[in-house]
Amino acid sequence: MNSDRENLIDSFVGSSPAMRKVFSTIRRVANANVDVLIIGETGTGKELVARSVHDLSDRHSGPFVPVDCGAIPESLLESEFFGYEKGAFTGAERQRTGLLEMANGGTFFLDELGDLPLVLQAKLLRTLQERKLRRVGGNEEVDVDVRIVAATSRDLDRMVRERTFRDDLFYRINVVRIDLPPLRERGDDLGLLAEWMVEKISRENSVPIPAISTEAWSILSRYKWPGNVRELQNVIRRALALSDNDKIEPEDLPIPLVAAASAARGNFAQTFFELRDEHLARFEREYFKSLLERHSGNCKEAAKEARLPRGTLYRHLKNHNIQPADFRRRSRGLPDERRNR
Repeated sequence: MNSDRENLIDSFVGSSPAMRKVFSTIRRVANANVDVLIIGETGTGKELVARSVHDLSDRHSGPFVPVDCGAIPESLLESEFFGYEKGAFTGAERQRTGLLEMANGGTFFLDELGDLPLVLQAKLLRTLQERKLRRVGGNEEVDVDVRIVAATSRDLDRMVRERTFRDDLFYRINVVRIDLPPLRERGDDLGLLAEWMVEKISRENSVPIPAISTEAWSILSRYKWPGNVRELQNVIRRALALSDNDKIEPEDLPIPLVAAASAARGNFAQTFFELRDEHLARFEREYFKSLLERHSGNCKEAAKEARLPRGTLYRHLKNHNIQPADFRRRSRGLPDERRNR
C-alpha cells in the first residue's frame, strides 16, 4: 500500500484499544473490495471511517459519493439514486445522472442506511447484485461498478427482525462490520482529542494555543458526551471563542454541560453551589475589567463608580489577578474623552 495513503489513517486521533481495532480493520479491509457497514452513535466519525476506507483502497482515484438517506425526501430518493430520463415526469426536461452512476469506479457512501425506504431497498439490492441500473423513465440498463460503504446509528439487527429493513440487503452490505465506540468508552482518547482540537482550531484562527485548566478538564472528563466527537469539537470551538486568557476555564464551557458534569457526581446540592460560584466569579471578573477599562486603570475613580471602598476593590482585583497597570498601558497614547470635554 502506498505509504502516503497509509498516513491518511493519522486523520484519526486515539490510542484506546477499541480505536486501535478500528484502525486495524480499516487497513485490512480497504483493498478487500467488499462492502462495509459502519455502526456507531451520531457524531462518532462514521463518514471519516468511510472516507479512509475509500482513500486507502485501490479505488482512491475514483469518486467518493456520499448521500444522507435521511436528508432526502422519500419522493425524490429514487431519482437521486438512479437518475432519470428526459420526460420521465413533469419537470424532467433533460436526462440526469444519478448518484450511483456518478460513483462508478469509486465508493458510494450511504449514511444513515436505516432511513432508506423499503421500496428503494429492493431496487438498490438488485443494482448491487447485477451491477446494472435503470434510470427512472428509461429502458436501457447502465453498467455500474461501485463499492458500498454504509453507516447507521440505528439497530439494523432489530429492524431486520421487525421487518422494517430487508434482510437480504442487510446481509449483502454487512460483509465487514466496523463498530465505532462512543467517546465515553474511549478512555484517555478524550484528552488526546481535546488537546488536538485546541491546537488545530487555534492554528486555523492564528491565535495562541491555550491550555485547559484543571477545573475545566475535571468538568470535561465527567461529562458523558452524548454528541460524541462532534459535540466535543463544537464545545472546544466555543471555549476558544469565549476565552480571554491563556487557559480555557469552566466559565468558557456551556452551562448545560457544566450542570450535567456536576450532576454526574450525584451531589445536586453541590451542583447548585458550584454553578453559582463559577458564574459569580465570571461576572466579577468581567465587571471589574470593564470598570478599569472605562477609567483607564484609575482605581480611585473605579471604586467611586462601583461604590466600593478602595481596599475592597483592590481585594477583588487581586482575587481575579487583574492588574490596573495593564489598563493604563492600553490607554497610553489614546485620547481621553473626559479631558476633551
